[in-house]
Amino acid sequence: MRLATVIGRVTLSERHPALSGERLLVVLPWTAKTFESGKDQDYSIVVYDQLGAGVGNTIGVCESTEATRPFEKPTPVDAYCAAIIDQVFYQPDEPKRG
Repeated sequence: MRLATVIGRVTLSERHPALSGERLLVVLPWTAKTFESGKDQDYSIVVYDQLGAGVGNTIGVCESTEATRPFEKPTPVDAYCAAIIDQVFYQPDEPKRG
């Protein structure tokens, strides 16, 4: 799982029946530099959302095979919103003194 910031929603004119009633979000996944600067996010991806995340929320994203695990039947999902994150606490490692 990795963190991502929600930047928008996807609107479809047609969708797979397994996805009816749920939302698709456009998110920017975090990189290691995001923790330090708040910038330098990865390329945007589309995430399946059942939790109700909104624009500006930080979410936990599961990708690949793990994204299909919450479903009873096979579902065409490659990224899944697994958590809405309230706060992120980051403390960089102190350099080792020799």
